[in-house]
Amino acid sequence: HGVHGVAGSNPVAPTIIFLLIKRKDSIMKNKLKLLSLSFLMLSFIFGQEKTLYQGRLWHPKPMQGDKMENGMAKKTKKYNVGDENYSMYSFRVLTGENQGAVLRISPKTYSQRDKYPLRQAEVDFFQKNVIPYVDMNKDKGSTLWLEVDGQNYNGSGNNERLRYRRVTEYLIQPGKLSEWNELREKLVVAHKKTSSEARFAHYNRISGGKTHLIHMVVPFDSWEDFGNLVPIFSKDIFDKAHGKGEHKKWLDRVSKIIQYRKSYIREFLPELSTD
Repeated sequence: HGVHGVAGSNPVAPTIIFLLIKRKDSIMKNKLKLLSLSFLMLSFIFGQEKTLYQGRLWHPKPMQGDKMENGMAKKTKKYNVGDENYSMYSFRVLTGENQGAVLRISPKTYSQRDKYPLRQAEVDFFQKNVIPYVDMNKDKGSTLWLEVDGQNYNGSGNNERLRYRRVTEYLIQPGKLSEWNELREKLVVAHKKTSSEARFAHYNRISGGKTHLIHMVVPFDSWEDFGNLVPIFSKDIFDKAHGKGEHKKWLDRVSKIIQYRKSYIREFLPELSTD
């Protein structure tokens, strides 16, 4: 009645109602702002904790491979073991143009990179015990890599670190990385739908060279296992998941967006690694 000005109505009532509605609206807006801020903070935190892989390939001088690796082993024990040090993992390249070289990889989150800066004593030790045996004419510097979300799969039932890695390197045409990601995710879906026993992951170089370079890594533990690896690009697996003829269409699209594809094998070196 008060709203319409009927006798006996309270003229203050409309003002009170309006103020209550306005207050509720203000509270709701503040809650939404806090919620949005929380999401932003969580995104920032998780972004900070994403693992960044720094790698560098070291080629030994002729007949100096053992001495180079011995120096790396000493450096690892001194500067890459314990909570006060950052982790380091090493692999010897077994095939291809870099055969005999040692790949050293340091996985750190963004915040850990700030926590563990390179120390001068560490640099001096490496210069004295490793560099004399390295062919620096083949050095190409450090590179930074990120694991690609949504492009890893493990149906093997084994999460352990295995002895070997088959690495397939793809250089994607400029401007085609989003299409590549779409096609790779479709590959993962095929393995999930068919419950295959394959195991693989993809890594994208983000610094230290062309950034449309991809590594697909397939771990295995012995040469017998290598001979029995699940074929990643199996026609049967793909067509069973996506329909007859889809495998060929997928391959045709992939072939049009890659500049080259090459593969090599590397072996994990525990004595040159943190653990």
